[in-house]
Formats: sequence, C-alpha cells, structure tokens
Amino acid sequence: MASDKFFRLVRSWLTIHLPRSRRLSPHTIRSYTTALNALLDYLRQTQKLALAEVSFDVINRSTITGFITWLLESQHLGASSANQRLAAIKSFLSYCAGEDPALVSIWLEVTQVKPARTPTRAPDGLSMAAVDALIRAPGQDTSRGRRDTTLILLTFDAAARIQEILDLTPADIDTTIGAARVTLSGKGRKSRTVPLMDKTARHLDQYLSEFHPGTTGAAGPLFFTVRAGHRHQMSQDNISYLLNKHATAARQHCSEVPEKIHAHQLRHARAMQMLRAGVPLPHIKEFLVHANISTTSIYASADNQMVREAIQRAGSATPDLAPLWTGGDDMILQLAGLR
Repeated sequence: MASDKFFRLVRSWLTIHLPRSRRLSPHTIRSYTTALNALLDYLRQTQKLALAEVSFDVINRSTITGFITWLLESQHLGASSANQRLAAIKSFLSYCAGEDPALVSIWLEVTQVKPARTPTRAPDGLSMAAVDALIRAPGQDTSRGRRDTTLILLTFDAAARIQEILDLTPADIDTTIGAARVTLSGKGRKSRTVPLMDKTARHLDQYLSEFHPGTTGAAGPLFFTVRAGHRHQMSQDNISYLLNKHATAARQHCSEVPEKIHAHQLRHARAMQMLRAGVPLPHIKEFLVHANISTTSIYASADNQMVREAIQRAGSATPDLAPLWTGGDDMILQLAGLR
C-alpha cells in the first residue's frame, strides 16, 4: 500500500473526523497527533524508514508491541502515557478500517496489543495543612494575590482539572451563599455542576467585582492575563508557574508542602478529604466524574496505605499511636496535519 494513502488518512482523521465528526477538543487532537508523531519517530529510528516509506504494510501487532516497549524503555514514558499513545493508534486504525475494508485485518490485529501494566500507586495529593498553606500564600494585599487565592481555592473546592478551570467564564459561576456552584466542562465536553463552599463563593464574589465589574454572564475567560491591552485565557504554564511560586512561600510556614506542585494534587487532596469525611466512594466517583469506580477506589487504597505507614512509625518509636494524617519529511508531516 502506498505511503500517500497512509498520510492521506492521517490528514482526514486529524483535520476532519476528530474535530468535525467527533467534535473533540483541540487539546485531545494534539494528544492524538503526538501519538502518531511518536510512532513515526519509532519507525524512523528502529526500522530506518523515511517518511515516504511509511505505509500500512509496516503496521502490525509486532510493530505496535515494539512501539510500546520503545516508549517505555527508550523514551522513558510512564505506562499510563504509553497506553494513551496506544489508544490513539488503535483509534486511528479503527477509523482507517471504516474508510477502507482492506485495512480491517490490520486494525483487528493491532487491537490484540495489550496495554502496558500500570502500577497502582497512591495519588500524590497534598495534606490539608499543605493545602491551607498554599491557599493562604498569595495573601490578600494585592489584586494578583486575591486572584491567585481565588484560583487555588476554587480548583481545590471543585476538585477541578486545570483545563476545566481555564475554560471557565463568569457565566459559569453562581456565588449565592448557601447555593453557590460552578459549572465545569470536562473531558468529552461533558458539563457538570459542582456545589461550592460559602467561603469559596465569597472569594469568587470579591474576585468578580474586582476583575469583572458589571460583566456577570460574560463569555470571556474567568481567569486571564493581559497582553497588549487585551485579555487572554491563562495557559497551563501560567498556572504551574503561580502554583510553584506560592508553594515556595507556603513552604516557609508548612514543611508538608512538596518541592514541586501541580494542579492535579489539589484535586487528589479534595478527594482524600471527602473520603476521610465519610463521603461514600460512589458519591466521590460522581463528583470527580470518573468513568469507573475502580479509579476512585485508588483513594481508599491510598488511605489504607497511610494508616499502615502511620502505625509502623508509631510502633518503632513509642507504644502511643502517632497521628494518622500528616500529610521532504517536513512537507509530508505538514500535509498530513502532523505539524
């Protein structure tokens, strides 16, 4: 099969099928593009194939199995990231099989490739002491401090993914005391409404008055940066920077704040807090919008592990129990939509 057929299908998948038929977000499409680029890198490095030589003839179960091993051992990807690449390749081949019945056998063969085994490990959530220190770190003396406090508090309270926070508009916020809520748009463009603490609502009300005066219901980004006099949606890099800046300050008052902070740790911390407060796992699953309760069950396993570690520490030092919770190739790539 000719190479141009392979890249023609790549292009139609990335530029027509995913954005128009499946209506996937640009972020998801970039992830799929990364997976295909990684496969092309693997074929060039291990099979010495130029892009013009890549075709469906070299795609089979053995090739994709080798690709996953290469991602894990040579590229040092984690099992979860490697499995995301595998899922993207399978999705692409499923599309190709629908476009050309001659490709069905290739797709069926590749579906037999098993994902890499992912070790079950405790989520790297923050302790409540660390969360409190991080929320307090920006202070309330400056407008940026008040903005950052609100952003961190909202991310924690709603157990939101960072992209969900970035996609918010003022219209998504209701600060009514006793009935405050936020509407989040998550993976697969699914929306959910999450109740908020009154404390969070008061911070949001103050933030809206200061940064969005008279614009309740506006469609612009809730959290923004200003460049050349215009408002722009914050990026994930912006959030990472401000979190780690404030974590450095928070660490002066709380030793439980880790050296490196990422926004998802606030989501994990909220889930752990809910679990310890007695919220049933099925309710936490709905709150976090997990597809399967087995994902949510990791939090229960993490809690049990923390108990065991605390008991071990207590037994080694004193009979009294310790506190439990402490804490042209270029042209081909462009034409295929890969650049």
